[in-house]
Amino acid sequence: MHKTIGQNYKGEMVNVKNETFPVQIILNASSFNVNRLIGLQDKITVIQNGGKLEYLPQDLKTFKIELEKETITFESVDETIFAQALYSNKVKLYKLLKKISHSHIVRYYLIKRPNNSNIEQMPAMGLSRLITKDAMLPAIEDCKVSYDKIKNDEVKIKDEKILIDFIKDYESNCFQN
Repeated sequence: MHKTIGQNYKGEMVNVKNETFPVQIILNASSFNVNRLIGLQDKITVIQNGGKLEYLPQDLKTFKIELEKETITFESVDETIFAQALYSNKVKLYKLLKKISHSHIVRYYLIKRPNNSNIEQMPAMGLSRLITKDAMLPAIEDCKVSYDKIKNDEVKIKDEKILIDFIKDYESNCFQN
């Protein structure tokens, strides 16, 4: 039998009024599960002022959780879900985990552009690449320079670091106004 253990992690949250609060975030997951953060995408449970409180994506702008080796920032995306922020400037890049079946979870990368309500979703389903060319191209067709780099295989998105660097390049090519 697998028992889930709730652990408290140091964190910080920013509410919709831009007020920042230190909190203890309760994470109900095994510490070696790579997908344990999926539980923080719909709501977070915190210990604040001695009591347990739940916050939904429409209640907060962002929150940070300090795990063993890193601090991870989540942002509320359109007040519907918390997604892990990988890059946040004019263009924003998020990582989201989606449960496809009981045991299958797929990572999605989301691109949110300035002044655009559409959020492009790209599943991480590639074998030799993190994101396939077919998944990437429709998400960046508004930027010819970046589009051509992917189309002509000048850039292959093999991991998150390359993806983040590509998004920075995409932003500098097409969103510098």
